[in-house]
Amino acid sequence: MGERSRINRMKQITSPSAPMVYAADLSSGLETEALFGEDITICDDSHADWVHIRLETDQYLAWIQRQHLGVLPTPTHRICTIRALITRGRDIKTPTMGYLPLAARVHVIEQSERVAKIALGQDQTGYIPSDHIKPLDDFCADWVATAEQLIGVPYRWGGRDSMGMDCSALVQLAMASGGMESPRNSGDQEKTLGETLPPDADLMRGDLIFWRGHIGIMQDHRRLIHANAWHHMVMSENLDTAIQRIKANNGGDVTRLARL
Repeated sequence: MGERSRINRMKQITSPSAPMVYAADLSSGLETEALFGEDITICDDSHADWVHIRLETDQYLAWIQRQHLGVLPTPTHRICTIRALITRGRDIKTPTMGYLPLAARVHVIEQSERVAKIALGQDQTGYIPSDHIKPLDDFCADWVATAEQLIGVPYRWGGRDSMGMDCSALVQLAMASGGMESPRNSGDQEKTLGETLPPDADLMRGDLIFWRGHIGIMQDHRRLIHANAWHHMVMSENLDTAIQRIKANNGGDVTRLARL
C-alpha cells in the first residue's frame, strides 16, 4: 500500500490557520478553519495536493491543502489573546515571523516571565510573549470575557481565526477558553448546548440565544455579543435592538434560549 493511500494518520496544523473546504478546491466554499497545533486525522490521502481530514477538536470533516499539515511536538499551552506575534528572537525588536490566533496550541520549549520559546515545526522556533499563553488546562472562570476580547473582529462566514470569524466560531472559541466543548455549527449548538430556558426567562451573563442559523452570547441581562453579517464584525448591542432588526431582515424570531 502506497504512502498516500494510507488513512487514519494523525498530523497537526502548521499554519496559523488553514481553510477547510467542501471539496478539493478553494473555490468550493469555506466550511471552517483549523488552527495551528490542532490535531487532524487524515481520512483520504489520494489527492496530490489535498487531503480529506477530520479535525479532532470538533470532529469536523472537510478538505484541506496538504501544505498546511505537518508534525508538531505535543502542545503544552494555548494562545489566550486575540493573536500573538512571533519574533525570531527574545528581543521584541527582532524580525516578526508571523502570528498565531486565539486558541492555537503550542509546545513551549522554555519560558521566562516575559517571553516563551515555542516550536513551529521543521526544527523552527520562535518567541511569543508569556502573557499571551496559558497552560492547556488553565481555563478562564469568565469565558464570556474571551468573547468580549473579540469585539471588533471582522465577520467571516466559516471563519474561526481571530482575523475573521462567524457566530458559531465565536461561541465555540469562547466556550473552549472556559474548558467547555461545543459543536462547530449553530444548528448543532442549538440542539446540544445547555438547558432550555422559557421565553420570558431573566437572562444572565453567559446565556445563549438562538435564531435560525444564528447564535449569540448574553453579556448581562440586556446586552448581546455576536458575530454578525449586519455589522460585519463581532458586536455588542442591546438584545431588543438585535431581535427587532433580525426579524425585520427575515431572520425570524428567537428560536431558543439556553443556560450552560
